[in-house]
Amino acid sequence: MFIEALIIGIIIGLIRHGKVYRLSYVDFSMPLIIYISALFYISIVIMNLGLLDFNTILYTAFLLSSYALLCIFLLANISKKFMFVPLVGLCSNLVCFIANGFRFPISSAAVLKFYGNEMLELLNNGKIRFFIPTENAVLPFLGNIIPINKLISVSMVSAGDIIISVGIVLIVQSIMSDKHIQNRNRITFAKNIFR
Repeated sequence: MFIEALIIGIIIGLIRHGKVYRLSYVDFSMPLIIYISALFYISIVIMNLGLLDFNTILYTAFLLSSYALLCIFLLANISKKFMFVPLVGLCSNLVCFIANGFRFPISSAAVLKFYGNEMLELLNNGKIRFFIPTENAVLPFLGNIIPINKLISVSMVSAGDIIISVGIVLIVQSIMSDKHIQNRNRITFAKNIFR
């Protein structure tokens, strides 16, 4: 979903006569943190694919570390335009995850519709490790209750995920459309600088 938001942001930036090269000239504070966070997130994806045998504590630690590093990165760059938007989405996901005992609420109706009766049974019996039915959850409106149709599959997302995606779109198109971000090869001087 976040890749799609990035692509939509680029398209909107181009429609607004923005330049893609401006994305490479933005100076973010603490850029290494975003890469480390991405590595934690990739590890979580590998765990979810079953390519790695893991326990609940390791998964929770990686997920919380990923969220914490993303939060630090967003706070370090809060002065950038629209950077607060993904921070709001990230915080809502984190609050929901912690409030539900390190599990994400997921809509039972959507699980039944998209994944079938067997998956719903597993969810209701607590056999799906990192999810809880919204009926038993704290703050269920912040859980994975919104179905998104992708090209080849259906995905369940939370309100926080949508806020993060909107933030990505706003940030990308804003950077591309910012006329003050210049090419590093062009040096411009004010008219009266040498008087």
